[in-house]
Formats: sequence, C-alpha cells, structure tokens
Amino acid sequence: MTATGSDSRRGGALRIGELTLDTPLLLAPIAGHCDLAFRILCREQGGVGLASTDLLNCRALLRGTPKSLELAATNEFDQPCGMQLYGNWEDPLPEAARWAIDHGARLIDINMGCPVDKVAKKNGGSLLLCDAVGTVRLAERIIEAVRSHSGGRVPVTAKMRLGWDPEQFVAPRLARDLESAGVAAVTVHGRWTVQKFAGDADWDRIGEVVAAVRSIPVIGNGDVTEPEHVPELIRRSGCHGVMIGRGALRTPWMFRRALALLRTGVLPEEPSFREKLECIERHLDLLVRYHDEAHVLHCMRSRISWYGKTMGHVKGLKEAFRTAACVEDMRRGIDEWRDHGSGMRGVPGDLR
Repeated sequence: MTATGSDSRRGGALRIGELTLDTPLLLAPIAGHCDLAFRILCREQGGVGLASTDLLNCRALLRGTPKSLELAATNEFDQPCGMQLYGNWEDPLPEAARWAIDHGARLIDINMGCPVDKVAKKNGGSLLLCDAVGTVRLAERIIEAVRSHSGGRVPVTAKMRLGWDPEQFVAPRLARDLESAGVAAVTVHGRWTVQKFAGDADWDRIGEVVAAVRSIPVIGNGDVTEPEHVPELIRRSGCHGVMIGRGALRTPWMFRRALALLRTGVLPEEPSFREKLECIERHLDLLVRYHDEAHVLHCMRSRISWYGKTMGHVKGLKEAFRTAACVEDMRRGIDEWRDHGSGMRGVPGDLR
C-alpha cells in the first residue's frame, strides 16, 4: 500500500500498510516521557494521527517486568497505538512483536535510531544501522511473524537516523531495502547517531530517503518545535508525514495547530494562558488515573518547566509544583493561578 501522497502532505489521511491514520502527524516514542497519560493528553488536544509507546526492551517485555508492562500499557482512548521495540539480531523481537499485537498495538515499529549508549552500543537502536544486511534480515523475521499473527492487518515500520556518522549515510539504501523486505513506512530523524541531539537536523537528507524509496511513506522527524516547522519540513524533504518529539513536551496542543496550518494555510492562535492551565490540569488528572502518586509527582515536577516556557513569568507556579508534597498541592497551585493569576506580577493578562 502507498501513502496518500499529496493529500497527506496537505493534512489528509496517511496510509501505512492496512492502517489509515486520520492525520499525517505522529507523536514520537519519546524515551522517558511518552507514557499513557501523555499520549492520551496529546490525542485529546487534537491533530494526532498515531501515538507510540516509549521504546520497549523486547526481552523485558516478554519477561513481564513491571516497568515494561507500564510503558506498554494502552487502552481504547489511545488508539491507534504504535509500539516501538528495540533489540538486536540475537533478541526475541519477533516474539515481542506478537506480544505487542496481543496487547493492543495497531503498528509495530523497529527502533533503528536511538543514540543512547546503553541501547546503541549493546541492545540495538542505531547499532542496527551498522549492519544493513543483517538488519534487513532481522526485519524480514519480524515482518513474517507480525503478518502471520495479525493476518496482515498490523504494519511493521522502522525509525532510523541518517547513519552512524557522515561517512556512513546508509538511510536511503537501507530504507529501500527495508521496503523490499515488507516494511510499510520509515521514519527518519535527520541526525547522525554521533550527534545524539546536538546540532541541527538535516531535512534535505531526509529528502534523499524520500527519493530512494518506491512507494512507502517516509515520515520526517527532528527539530520540529513549532507548528510552522511541519509544512516547512514537508516542503524541504517531500516527506508524507511528520513525527513530533520534544516539541510536544511543552506544547501538546501543537499537533492541532500544525494540522490546521497544513489544511488551511492559516495558523490558529496559540491557546490562552487559562487554556494552558486547563491542559496542565488535564495532564495531572490523566496521570492520577493511570499512574501511582510517585510517578505523578516526579513527572509533573519536571514537566512544569516545559509548560512554563510557553507561559511567561510563572516562577510561582513552577515552585508550587516543585515543592508539592502531594497531588492536591499541585491542584491548589493551579487553582491559585487560575483565580488570581491576572493580578500577579509577570503573568500574561489574557486569561480567557
């Protein structure tokens, strides 16, 4: 199956194998951040075509370790859900893919791009870029297992970087070979493994991957931190969809604004200060629903700094979260800023 071509580039549906996404915008599997609560929050804000779990260690998943099961948790409010697996040629990736299908995955993604040492130098991730032949064979095994187990309804995709370093620009050839093996789409982060997250993503190189494949969609990723970056990445590279990662951490409403920009050419207004507070409160509610209090407090203490980057001078709100001893302390902090924020120094005046 092919992508919907120019339709997806204008904000229409994106076809990946037998799976059709309502929008061409995808939430990246952000390591350490993409829990169930956050995926649902982004979906509720609008514009998300697919959200993926945090990367999942295939061996830990099959052992049923509590952390892996928490990372893989999904439900009816989190669909379509992609599950991203990592491992290498010696790991039980086909078995883990079957497990993921049985536990709610509508798409299986193979991690070929994680640059973190504990993954890339041992378990997989960008390590797979260093042996393209072996990686294609591994993909064939996973694809066969998924096709047999799902009756062909669940596509297998791959997320990669450009290569390990500039001397090893393997992404175009690897993407073409993976397409021949049956991979239904590839996502390309426009950096080299050695860069990790430093420097700039090379959107033009993503375009070389688009040119290399025959019919599968290529999804661009890297440095998409504002809604305007979405149509620019599509224009520069010709990619069929865009995956948003770190930019979503501070603006989970970015998908909605970017989709409107793609479809109409007009960028909607940024949410008001009050609307951002409501989003923070909703994030807190979802965390309470799906996670224990220790996780809730840890998550929101760090995440409030990301939200604060979009809200002006909100030192008091950030301090209320950082010093909170319980969830109710955080709720009181939100209520204080909602009720009295317009009179507090440094707070934007528009509290509609």
